[in-house]
Amino acid sequence: MQAVLKDSGLKITTQRCKLLEFLTQTDEQHLTVENIYQGLNAQGETISLHTVYQIMAHFEQAGLVVGRLFESKNTVYELSNKPRHDHLICLICGKLIDFIDPLIELRLGLAAEHHGMRIHHHSLNMYGHCFACQKALNSKSENKKSD
Repeated sequence: MQAVLKDSGLKITTQRCKLLEFLTQTDEQHLTVENIYQGLNAQGETISLHTVYQIMAHFEQAGLVVGRLFESKNTVYELSNKPRHDHLICLICGKLIDFIDPLIELRLGLAAEHHGMRIHHHSLNMYGHCFACQKALNSKSENKKSD
């Protein structure tokens, strides 16, 4: 962790190392500052919410994480070393799914080439209803019909 921080131009501190370690070891890929704070505290780390906000801002400026604001009011963070990907977001429960589609990548590349553009990065977020929420919506509408 120290080498990653040093290579990013960040001062090496115990709290930054612990936070970066947490981000690299957690199974959850999209975390709010509150999620990170709670996760670290659950591991017995004593760190304030304010400090987590500050560290995440520094991590984002250094390019270690990417902060994304979807339909919620909270920024979610993910490590920036992941392959380029897109997102599916459920409008009801907030479920967030990463996916990679080679055809989308191909079409983006062709569109950029057609317009004389070289893509540096892109963001594709598709909003809808996940299967569980679709099922709940369908059962609600069926119940209303039978009333």
